[in-house]
Amino acid sequence: MQAELFTSDQSESKIWEISEINASIRKLLEQNLSHIWLRGEISNLKSYSSGHFYFQLKDEISQLKGVLFKGDARNQATPPVEGSSYLVFGDITVYEPRGDYQIRVKHLLEEGRGNLRLEFERLKKSLSDEGLFDSEKKKPIPKYTKRIGLITSKEGAAIEDFTSILQRRGWKGEIILSPSLVQGATAPQNLINAINQMNRLEIPVDVLILTRGGGSIEDLWAFNDEELVRKVAGCTVPVISAIGHQTDFVLTDFVSDLRAETPSAAAELLSSGFLEQSQKLDLLSSNLHEIAIRTVEKASDHLGLLSLRLKSLNPSHRIEMANQSLTDLSARLAISISRFLEQKKSALSHLETRLDGVNIEKILKKGFAIIKDPSGKAISSIKSLQGQEEIGILLQDGEIQFLVQPKK
Repeated sequence: MQAELFTSDQSESKIWEISEINASIRKLLEQNLSHIWLRGEISNLKSYSSGHFYFQLKDEISQLKGVLFKGDARNQATPPVEGSSYLVFGDITVYEPRGDYQIRVKHLLEEGRGNLRLEFERLKKSLSDEGLFDSEKKKPIPKYTKRIGLITSKEGAAIEDFTSILQRRGWKGEIILSPSLVQGATAPQNLINAINQMNRLEIPVDVLILTRGGGSIEDLWAFNDEELVRKVAGCTVPVISAIGHQTDFVLTDFVSDLRAETPSAAAELLSSGFLEQSQKLDLLSSNLHEIAIRTVEKASDHLGLLSLRLKSLNPSHRIEMANQSLTDLSARLAISISRFLEQKKSALSHLETRLDGVNIEKILKKGFAIIKDPSGKAISSIKSLQGQEEIGILLQDGEIQFLVQPKK
């Protein structure tokens, strides 16, 4: 620890603020007491609507405040219970406003399960130090898989979850099932035998799936077996470990070439490449179909244009066009003649009307008379009359003679 924080020189030369002391203590504790395991009994447990838990963690002599925040509480299989003993994993820190130091709990294990967890951590560290989990040893997972080796229980829900996802996503391929126990004392050897059977296939699988549904740490313990872990590490084909749920971890997860959070997630991963390729083929097929349609339409348009050009060069077409023009001209000539005759008829009618207006007989019938001199010339003025001159008056029904008397 940073003991220089409390040296006599500093205490004599600096006046500390309370907040500075608490902050410094928090940093010291977090730097030196993080990621630790504690054993204790929970008391004074309080839960709040926010989802946080506050409690005291105690043994026979001492006690320590603890807090389990909502985000970490969601990852627990069961909530903490008053009076129960736990193995607690977390960080020692300080709540600065009150100067309280406490453990921020990340994970709780009920006493009894704690021994399994300690064994898990011990074996994990041993295998990790050996380099069994190194990333450079992991084989790539094929993007496109045609043959999948599946090791799981025939009666478990994992096989149904896995295959239904593949079927729903339209994956086409072969699944080779090697059934095995996935729980209990004999399960590790069963699983090893199933892997050996897969390795002996004449036609090897593209990828091997080791899977089962969720459960307690005891239920999943078979997948922490050291011999099984080493068998997975030495497998000749890529291995995906899909054990339990998202928050469940077993040692085969670390040694496998890929960990899937659930059996369904493994199926989605393996079918993603196929689905991507299928979508590309569908798009290509659609594009080819569209290109074919456009090519046919373009050829059809070109043929139509050639047909029109050929039709325009055909003599029969020209004759048809000439006949049509002649018909149009005949119709236009007939219309013109008809209009000309109508105009002439109208002019003649007008002349006839005018002639009727000057017709002598029609004028005389209206009661008018024509006065003529002896020579028969019409007299239009009295000045033209001479005394003792005989004139003729023409009426409708005849002419009579009069003698002009001079004006007295």
